[in-house]
Parts: sequence; C-alpha cells; structure tokens
Amino acid sequence: MARLPIAVIQNVPNDGPGHFADWADRHNHTLQIIRIWAGDAVPEQVGGFAGLCVLGGPMSVNDPLPHLRATEHLIRAAMAADVPVLGHCLGGQLLASACGATIRRAPHAEIGWVDIATHPATNANTWFGAERFPIFQWHGDSFDLPAGAQLLASSEHCRHQAFSVGSLHLAMQFHCEITADKITDWTTSTEGRAEISASQSPGVQSVAEIHSRTPSLLPQSQRVADAIYRRWARGLRGT
Repeated sequence: MARLPIAVIQNVPNDGPGHFADWADRHNHTLQIIRIWAGDAVPEQVGGFAGLCVLGGPMSVNDPLPHLRATEHLIRAAMAADVPVLGHCLGGQLLASACGATIRRAPHAEIGWVDIATHPATNANTWFGAERFPIFQWHGDSFDLPAGAQLLASSEHCRHQAFSVGSLHLAMQFHCEITADKITDWTTSTEGRAEISASQSPGVQSVAEIHSRTPSLLPQSQRVADAIYRRWARGLRGT
C-alpha cells in the first residue's frame, strides 16, 4: 500500500519546504504542497494525509487573511484526528493560535543565526538530539505558550522557541528547514535587506554576518532538522 502524502502549507513563493523536502525525499515520503500564494485552497479535511507541515511567511497570524483562519481550522482538525502537525516560524505561530494562544510582537526581532538552549526536565533531547544548537531565524512576532503545551527551547531574545503538544505536534519559532539558497534569496531581496537595515533589534544580524556564519553553522542546523523530522515522522499515519 502506498504511503499517504504529507500535506505542506506553503504561504509564499520564496519560503518553500527546503531541507524538509530533501529529508522527505531521502526517506521516501511524498509531499503534497498546497501553494497558497498560487491560489490553492487550504484543505478542509486531513483524512488523506499522513501529517501536516505548515511553513513560514512574512504576514502576521493576526492579519485578517482567510487562508490563515482556514489553516488554523485544518490544524485543529489534524490534532483532533491524531495527525501530527509540524509548524515552522509562522506555521508554529499558527499552531499556537489554533490552540488558543496569543501571537504578539516579540520583545526583540530575530534575523540570522541564533543559539538555542533546550529546557532540562523535558523531552527536548528526543526532538532535537542536542542540548544547544545554532538555528536560523527570521521573525518579528512570537507565540505565547498554549495551555497543556510543553516549552522545549528558548533563545536569548525569545523565550518561546519551540513547544510540543502531546507526543505528535511540534511548533517552532525558527527555520530548521533553511537552506543556503533560501538564505541567499531572503538576504538579497529588496524587502529582506530593508528589514535588516531598518531594525534596531540586538537579535538582528547584518547580511555580511549572516553569510559569514552560514558555511559553518548550516550543517549543524540541518543535523538538528534531521533529528526533528525523524522524531516527528514516528507519528505519521499510514507509514
């Protein structure tokens, strides 16, 4: 019997599945990418999917966009049906919002390579395979912790970096799916450069610093990503 596909919500053209797609290909998982930016509708049901992965985007969860509300509805349907949900950045915020938590402006925006520390006395190591690790960030908002969620990791400027709900669902503020091509795309775009240059946040790095750190830190980031995806895949249906 063929495996069920993993549904991937892609909100904008330059924030695709990246390393998640590479991992899925290596492990013979099929992705069904819902391209919101191209007019695809968010599915109403999750019955035909092994899991649900929600990617990032420049919009705020609090923006009055119908596809965001539809995505929250899909996340709740997935959780009710024990279909594992994985949220990257905006996707993590949408998972938090779907669980009733507030999304707000972060005390400090984060753009660039950020050190993450996991919380002791949690199951964080089973998700990340490391107690501390560098990971790529690009966000101005942050999620509150939903009721019943377990906070797994924090950074210097953003306490809520990752949480789990039960054993199946993971929300991340960071971009573990990042690739060198995505970093180049984001930091060379007019919008990306303008956002970096205008920021006064201590959590925002210069374009030069981001690119100088990428060759050494990207392999570490992708090892953590592989650990996350491997752990999350334990709950996939029909595999």
